[in-house]
Amino acid sequence: MSGGYSGADFLLGNFFRADIAVALAQGDFRNNEWAGYLDDTWKVLPHVTVTASLRWEVAQPLQDVSGHSVNFQLRQPLPNIANEPDPSKHPVYVRTGTGSFYDGLDFRYTGAVANGALASQVQVTRDGRLGDRLIKTDFNNFAPRLGIAYSPSDKWSIRTGFGIFFSQESKNSIFDLNRGLGGRTGVTPDQRAKPIYGYTNFLNLAALPAGVTTSLTWGADYNMATTYTMNYLFNVQRSLGNGSTLEFGYNGSPSRKLARLSNENAPLPGVTAFALRAPYPEWLGIQYVQSDGVGSYNSFTTKLSQRVGKNLTTLFSYTWSKALDDASAIRGPGNEFAPQDMRCRSCDHGYSTFNIPNRFVASILYSLSFGKRKTYLDHGGILNQIVGGWQVSTIATAQNGNALDTTSWDSAGTSFVPASTRLNCSAGVNPILANHTADAYLNSAAFSNSIAGQYGNCARNNLRGPRQVNFDFSTIKDFRITEKHALQFRMEMFNAPNHVELGSPNANWGNQNAAPAGPASSFGQIRGTVTTMRQIQFALKYNF
Repeated sequence: MSGGYSGADFLLGNFFRADIAVALAQGDFRNNEWAGYLDDTWKVLPHVTVTASLRWEVAQPLQDVSGHSVNFQLRQPLPNIANEPDPSKHPVYVRTGTGSFYDGLDFRYTGAVANGALASQVQVTRDGRLGDRLIKTDFNNFAPRLGIAYSPSDKWSIRTGFGIFFSQESKNSIFDLNRGLGGRTGVTPDQRAKPIYGYTNFLNLAALPAGVTTSLTWGADYNMATTYTMNYLFNVQRSLGNGSTLEFGYNGSPSRKLARLSNENAPLPGVTAFALRAPYPEWLGIQYVQSDGVGSYNSFTTKLSQRVGKNLTTLFSYTWSKALDDASAIRGPGNEFAPQDMRCRSCDHGYSTFNIPNRFVASILYSLSFGKRKTYLDHGGILNQIVGGWQVSTIATAQNGNALDTTSWDSAGTSFVPASTRLNCSAGVNPILANHTADAYLNSAAFSNSIAGQYGNCARNNLRGPRQVNFDFSTIKDFRITEKHALQFRMEMFNAPNHVELGSPNANWGNQNAAPAGPASSFGQIRGTVTTMRQIQFALKYNF
């Protein structure tokens, strides 16, 4: 029924549906982390210095001492078939500890529903097969580092180095594992019959434990390793005279074992019911964290720093870079929650979400020539406190816009939220309108909606938003009180010209219409900014 006040409907027993949690997701986590390192520096030759170090770090996976953590034991890679016929290859849901899986729980998993009937029963156990932490501790995090500095003269400096750096998982996805022991049940009364349920009897305590069909569940790879990056660089610095330095450099950093999300019960693309296309019909989506992603970053940088006279300091830098990967983050932004096609990892290898090919930054700091020991008004006392010690600075930044992914409906029937399905791209058509505006940035003629039972063919992050240009400004004044005491006043302006910096356009088709029907009216429109309006802040700092 619809209309009226739902609270009154509930009290009268005339409700549409009632749900209650018969088991709450909970946990009491423990872990330890430690690290050790060795470091030394050698002056090999008068002009050559070598620095070498070795770091070893360990971060234990979380242990739930309350015994409510669960995880999947997958027995094979994601199969390319529906309804795996061999039960020994189906996932096993493992609870930490030993004993009965359902100890202390007022529900029992009954399996998913396919075409109105229960699928095969889920396999559960609590026999300690995945250990106390359900994820194996990675003891292989050795990070060697080497740096070499060579100065053939006082005008030249050449540096190179290599190092491995580990990035520990944030643990947010591990917390999700405990959601698997949160059980929910309820009733859906027959709206055509006389009301028989109320707030006192819609849950029959005598019927506990309740049968609960599976829905979205969470897991993590037992052998999940720590993400690491191998960083190497080469820099050449040349002094151009008094106060000027020019620098050229290369920086590369391939990343391995990147953590990502996947659906380890992804169905084959199609239009029939999920359970009829899934390899394990007793489960629905299995949101699974694993660390097998790859990425790379390469950049060339040039930088010119100058000190002109006593008052002016400038810094100009330009960076060209390219970042590629097949997973930029766990639960990436927008359409990057998980791969579009779980069975085609290479289809998602493309520009990283954070890839900015070109970036220019100019920084200028000028000390005003007024006050004590300055060119003008060289006086102390009150006059110096008013006009002396002022500095003004500005930072100008110009760069490419952010990488952007197209978004379609769940045409392949993955039933994973978000579905991560992309649009179809038309070859030879510019996706950006020639005279683009905030109301029309993307060229809808360059795209078509994905077709039922199929994935889209657009590459991942194949679009880019508007370029970004920003100016910040600041004023600084030092009030000298004594030799060791000073008060500093700062006024800082962000987006000083108060320019509108357009954000990324809406790349969501917005409906399920196939060609020739067009997208939603909001497709290709920009309704946000990457910076706020001008912001001004004042600060006082006391130095002693």
